[in-house]
Amino acid sequence: MSEATSVEVITADVINQQALHSMQVMEQWGNGEVYNEATWIERGRQAVVKTLEGMFELGKALIVLKEHTEHGRFMEIAEQELGVKEREARRLMSATKRFATPQMQKAQPKLITLGKSKLLELLVEDDDTLVELAEGGDINGNTLDDVDRMTIKELRLALREAREDSKAKDKVMSEKNAKIDELAEKLAKNKNKQPKPADVARELSAQLASTEVSARSEISKLKDIFDGFMAHKEAHGSDHTALMVGAINQLILDCEILRGQYLLPTDTPTDEVPSWLTDETSETDVHERGMPLPFDEDDG
Repeated sequence: MSEATSVEVITADVINQQALHSMQVMEQWGNGEVYNEATWIERGRQAVVKTLEGMFELGKALIVLKEHTEHGRFMEIAEQELGVKEREARRLMSATKRFATPQMQKAQPKLITLGKSKLLELLVEDDDTLVELAEGGDINGNTLDDVDRMTIKELRLALREAREDSKAKDKVMSEKNAKIDELAEKLAKNKNKQPKPADVARELSAQLASTEVSARSEISKLKDIFDGFMAHKEAHGSDHTALMVGAINQLILDCEILRGQYLLPTDTPTDEVPSWLTDETSETDVHERGMPLPFDEDDG
């Protein structure tokens, strides 16, 4: 027998064995039908739906029983008659109530395809999130198809991460809002608080002094530049006088424009001292502070 013939015989034998195995499986579990993958996938899906529908029917029964019996009797019925532990009973009733709303009933057909275990895990999310998931949205980046491919353990981890992310965002937003509220409160207080004229004058005077010092400091830097120009002239014969004079004249012109704008005299007045610069305090201020006036003193 040639090598090619041997391979064909082996292949045919394998196929026959697979066909025989399929017939045996279908005879036992498939009502003697011929296997078709698409058909059995669809039947599997329908079975999942029926299982979940049965879950909701059980949830309704538990709700009715709970509302008509005492707690002890209810748990006795749930465990002994229905084989449902307390935690499972609570989850089933919660799921049934959640899916009783019109909003969740619209999402139910797609969500129940995930199976009972995943559906119960998803109930930690709010209704809006679940409806969005059913309509093509996601939970922390995981779509309905992603959830379908996950194991229960992976789904729990994904949901926990989603909750942690949500809490972190809420914390950041809360702190941000608190800072905004604090700033708004300070601004409101400052807006309502009218400063004293003397305080305003002192503040403006301080700003003027600071600006004057800064301006004079910048002008003093011209000396270094002018020294550089002179050294350059001696070394290379270039004359920079026009630039130097132009800079000084521009500064003088800017100052003269400012003087004329406010009609300021050339000489500094020396006979006027602002009241807020003196240490004298008016009698009214002294009296308001509860300090004795000179004529209040006891001569005796």
